[in-house]
Amino acid sequence: MPFLVTDSGVRLAYADRGAGAPLVLVHGWSLSSAAFGGLAARLPGHRLVMPDLRGHGDSGPAAFGLEDLGRDLALLLDRLGLEGAVLAGWSLGAQAALAALPAVRRRLAGLVLISGTPCFTLRDGWPHGLPAQALEVLAHRVRRDPARAAARFFDGMFAPGELDGPAGARAAALRAAIPPPAAAAALAGLDVLAAADLRPALAAVDLPALVIHGTADPICPPGAGRALAAGIPGARLALLPGAGHAPHLARPDEVAALLRSFPAAAGVVAA
Repeated sequence: MPFLVTDSGVRLAYADRGAGAPLVLVHGWSLSSAAFGGLAARLPGHRLVMPDLRGHGDSGPAAFGLEDLGRDLALLLDRLGLEGAVLAGWSLGAQAALAALPAVRRRLAGLVLISGTPCFTLRDGWPHGLPAQALEVLAHRVRRDPARAAARFFDGMFAPGELDGPAGARAAALRAAIPPPAAAAALAGLDVLAAADLRPALAAVDLPALVIHGTADPICPPGAGRALAAGIPGARLALLPGAGHAPHLARPDEVAALLRSFPAAAGVVAA
């Protein structure tokens, strides 16, 4: 994979393949850009840029907060000179995309948030998150056995019956192919999820936006997707009945169709 190096010396790996309207796909916690392999195969006619977040995949280890993830995305889009791109983030990647938005807005035609949430944990006035204790339990598992914790989280992303048939084989192969991040990176990602509250930033999103969310998402409840779309002016909400937290893995044809039909995906820069 090609890579770039930040000013502080962090090595950031990314995939860059295909030609056409640029689509940047940002993965979620404990995985890598390989999580989009099946989806990418269904998106001909696009230049697909898929970074590995810090400490994940082939990127170098580094401590990070949400601001670092946002700056890394901005650096990547600037170094590649992308124009009229659609920025699509999944789960933690959706929060990274929102964090990057002020710095990359001029390069974007649209924003896609898959299984995302502006606020991962329950708070006053926010009933659409998980209890903070759920992250504490996951952090304890990471400290004890990072690989087992990542595998258990991966299996828990899917709704009952979602991995029957070919989807199960695809998911099993993917889980086996992606090494878990080091404990420090995994814990940094959990700290981001525990702390971030991006609700105040949603009203400032001023470009076409698509929110894709499963109605059976066990990680980010469907209410989070509805609230996310409601908070972004003019956002389109696509709810996938019965889908869990990784619809691009379990139902890649449906997600690819949504991306292809998203007007901004044609590569026309929004005014």
